[in-house]
Amino acid sequence: MSGAEERRQGAAPAAAARLIRRPHLLVALALLAALALVAGLVCARGERASGPPDDAARLVPASALAYVHLSTDPDRTADRRLARLAEALPTVTRLREAVVAAISPQAFDIARDVRPWLGDELAYAAVSPADSVVLAEVADRPRAEALVARIGNLEAAERYRGVRVLIAGPTAIAFVGDFLAVGTEAAVRAAVDREQGDGERLSDLGAYEHAADGAPADRSVVAYASAAGVREVLAPRDGLLGALGTLLDRPGLVAAGAAVTAEADGLRTHVNLAGGAPRDAAFEPLLLERVPERAAAYLGVRGAARLARLLERLGAGAALASVREVLAGEAGVDLDRELLAPLDGEVAIAVTGATEDAAGTGAGAPVVTLKARTADARRTESALARLQEPLARRLALPGSVPGFKPETIGGLEGYTLRVTPELAPSYAVSGDGLVASTAPAGLEPPRGTLAAASAFEATVGSVPARAESLVFLDLRQLLALGEQTGLTAIPGVATARDDLRRVRAAGAVVTQDPAHPSDTNAELFLQIP
Repeated sequence: MSGAEERRQGAAPAAAARLIRRPHLLVALALLAALALVAGLVCARGERASGPPDDAARLVPASALAYVHLSTDPDRTADRRLARLAEALPTVTRLREAVVAAISPQAFDIARDVRPWLGDELAYAAVSPADSVVLAEVADRPRAEALVARIGNLEAAERYRGVRVLIAGPTAIAFVGDFLAVGTEAAVRAAVDREQGDGERLSDLGAYEHAADGAPADRSVVAYASAAGVREVLAPRDGLLGALGTLLDRPGLVAAGAAVTAEADGLRTHVNLAGGAPRDAAFEPLLLERVPERAAAYLGVRGAARLARLLERLGAGAALASVREVLAGEAGVDLDRELLAPLDGEVAIAVTGATEDAAGTGAGAPVVTLKARTADARRTESALARLQEPLARRLALPGSVPGFKPETIGGLEGYTLRVTPELAPSYAVSGDGLVASTAPAGLEPPRGTLAAASAFEATVGSVPARAESLVFLDLRQLLALGEQTGLTAIPGVATARDDLRRVRAAGAVVTQDPAHPSDTNAELFLQIP
């Protein structure tokens, strides 16, 4: 054999070994699900209507912090549909290219090195804050062994309980039952223990089964996190995962589960939060009828104080603290006691365009409007009256001192502060209701109702009699408004813009589980034409 041939044969194992030693290996492999789909690992063969098997959960300790399972069964329509949706998302394509580039295109090719042997399951488990493992079902053992052989000599590896475990830097590789396990040594050994009947398994954990309650049979992705997993794996992370962990975490939480299903016109996610459901969080969504049909966004919750706490958890605590200080110092108004506390009923926030053209499409600067029930109209009106002067002073343009002027808008007796053509804060208190908006248009009676909008019906569907929260986003309108205001140029938004353009609208319904009052159920749908 020539020296060049030896170098070529040694290049692949060396490149793969370098990858194994990289700290981001497990993250990359955890995302192999998306890469596998995009690479065509789910290929059409036939149809099987039953729910996907989850044998990988038998190899995961019951104490695992988080677990994600992907069905890669080529016989399931739902899996093939998910493949098509994933392939259309630019982020998935960029992710595939980045991971393959990190591994080295000459040394690793998904279609060549994974597709020939991958079975119907791919899973990732965070066994502890320091240990995690990827479990890939093996349908063709010789081909999977060929890939491992490019990394090291499995036959010469040390045995653990009779199983060969190849150690490459901080990563261990072993064939455990019908699965190839790749992860930290402790996590791989834990999988061997479960395969041999030692230790409690995640598949037998009641909390794991309970978190999956209500998941549809045609799901393709299942995710689970214990309460500790939500706090230790998700919440500390930056970006979307950190925000998700913050939203899921709550006192009394036992576990969180989610199932993702690819439907003909989008993605549906069913979420179950076991334990810790808040008391008196439900409301009857009547104000939804007063939200314009062409609204670009809508949020319905019960109680302004609950909304403020949510904003604080999402990182707006410093801003709200500053608002509290300003209101108390300049207007003598206690934000929590005088403004938020009376608004203890239904609260609806909507984002629309400033005007509507002949086609009824929102245009111009975005208008944010809050509509709420108040338990004490006199206290609400008094607090807002005291805010008029300091707010006008802070918003005044150089050389002008505008003030709130009484106006009749949409049949309501209210007040408006005209700062610029785009910004004219207005409000009115009538009966037991408050309407406050960034423009007088927000106080006008709506043309039609959002509940009748086609995008709302497609994403939110039938509005429940009582809900803990309702969310609707018209992504196309929001992106158009963002481009008008320059928000889409922000780095994070700019990166996600191409993916968001693929989504027509999104809707979510959060309700209390009638069978388990301490649990919360949520249905999220992304409409992807």
